[in-house]
Amino acid sequence: MASTKHRRILITLALTLLMLTPMVSNNVHLDAPVTPVSSVDLAAPTITGPSTYEFENGSVGHVLTYTASDPEPDRYIVERDGEHYDSGLWEGGEVKVYLVWLYTQHLIDTLPKDFEFNVTVTNKDGEASSAFTTVHVIADVRAPIIVQPENITYEQGSFGNNIRWNITESNPDFYNVSRTSNDPTANFTVVESGDWDGSNLTINVDGLNESRWYFYTLFVNDTLGYNSTSSVNVTVVPDLTFPVVTSPDDVSFEFGDEGFEVVWHAYDSNPKNYTVTGLILFNDTSYGPPGDSHPWVNITVTDWTFTDPKGQDIVVTLDGLHLGNYTLTLSVYDDYDRLTTDSVNVTVYPDVRAPVIVSTGDVTYEEGYTGYSIEWGAEESNPVTFNLTRGSEILANGTWSGENYTISVDHLPVGVFFYNMTYVDYFNQSASEVISVEVTPDAHLPVISQVTVVQAMTALGMNNLTVQAYVWDLNNVTRIQVQWGVGNPDESGFQFDTKDMVPNVIENFFTADLGQYVSGTVVWYRIVAEDNSSVANVHVTAWQNVTVTVQAYVGTPSVFYAIVGALGGLSLVVVLALYFKTQTRGRR
Repeated sequence: MASTKHRRILITLALTLLMLTPMVSNNVHLDAPVTPVSSVDLAAPTITGPSTYEFENGSVGHVLTYTASDPEPDRYIVERDGEHYDSGLWEGGEVKVYLVWLYTQHLIDTLPKDFEFNVTVTNKDGEASSAFTTVHVIADVRAPIIVQPENITYEQGSFGNNIRWNITESNPDFYNVSRTSNDPTANFTVVESGDWDGSNLTINVDGLNESRWYFYTLFVNDTLGYNSTSSVNVTVVPDLTFPVVTSPDDVSFEFGDEGFEVVWHAYDSNPKNYTVTGLILFNDTSYGPPGDSHPWVNITVTDWTFTDPKGQDIVVTLDGLHLGNYTLTLSVYDDYDRLTTDSVNVTVYPDVRAPVIVSTGDVTYEEGYTGYSIEWGAEESNPVTFNLTRGSEILANGTWSGENYTISVDHLPVGVFFYNMTYVDYFNQSASEVISVEVTPDAHLPVISQVTVVQAMTALGMNNLTVQAYVWDLNNVTRIQVQWGVGNPDESGFQFDTKDMVPNVIENFFTADLGQYVSGTVVWYRIVAEDNSSVANVHVTAWQNVTVTVQAYVGTPSVFYAIVGALGGLSLVVVLALYFKTQTRGRR
């Protein structure tokens, strides 16, 4: 057996090896710089609101509104008499406190009743501001308030006549509308009655007899016994007036033009019928395309009614009239055969104007760009044909119905092109408009960016170099090359190789293998790209260099491992010596 002394020696050696074993340690940099903190004066939110607010018990729609602001709002809290009332996220604008919750929470048990509200807004820095409001809830001691309407007089047969009472009341209960009259058939009548919710009241008074007066009385009361009344006198007079008709202006337009009309506005309390007749002063039925025009057709409406209490528009469309002069006359009758008329002169004059062309104008763009088009439109009442050419080439022609014509001018070669549009109308009147399209040469070099060199170790002290780059051009690229060599590119004798770059799996990225180089070698390189434009723009990057690095495992120094190995071997020798010494003693 080993002695106690020997065991102590073994333990000491084991601890020594443990301490010499490589370990990961944390380095604390005590000399790290400290970034100074700027001191900023913080500003609390601002909030303002009413100091007092009073409302009658039972009334609705009461809201406390507070104006508050802060660049970084956070939350708001509302307390009522020191207790939580409401809270939520604050977005930096107004804060509203709805007093209806005083009822939903059953907080009004006596009258009058006062409440102290504290509204606090906070920002994201924890700063807060508050506003205080005293709310007085008082008893309902007023009768309903009625806004007195005007008396009404209307002509027998008219409609849309209403009495509207605007009423204010906190505790509504009941309403009643009665009517008295000198009409023996309606001396006293209850028109409406029932429960009242506090809303305004409207009563229709149409259909009453002429030469009579009617007295409408509103009665309203609240739940506390207070009441109010309001009366309105309605008088119905006989229909003694003629129908009312407006007088629109005379109309004139070019033959074939569209969208013209005559509009009369007519009204009568007791409408009956109307007619629109046309007097042909002159017309030429042979003028213009066959079948495209027609004579005037009279209009008769035997049962004239309308839904708008203010009357009705009577509209007559003039499209398609023959060339000529017309007088259109509207005749309106009421139930009492009272007649009102109005006449409008309509002139359809010849088309003596060639098409008026409006175009987008000349266009200039750089070779390769897209999204360009040109358009022609024309004002013409009788369109027939169109013809579009570019130089001597006919691009399109055919029937024209007045629509605009648009054509793309993308993908043209460099040069100036003239597009000529000709429009012809039925009367062989024509107009032309030329638009020039100029395509200028590509003025931009191909884009070359993100140029990098990747090194991969192929043998000890030797790396393979691969260059990659992003290359793009609006007109595409016909040539992408890398040029590289060893030496000084500024010297006249500098030799370099040239190699085509091939597409990468990523779009518009290209790569090329430069071969193997010994570590420490300085390799110079540049990228050459030529576009597919008419001028074959070439972009050559500046020379750049890369130093071939030594690529090997960088870890704990080999000397350290040699020392550890030596100590390990020494420890093994000591252990074996002790072991054999112990065995020898055992045999003795």
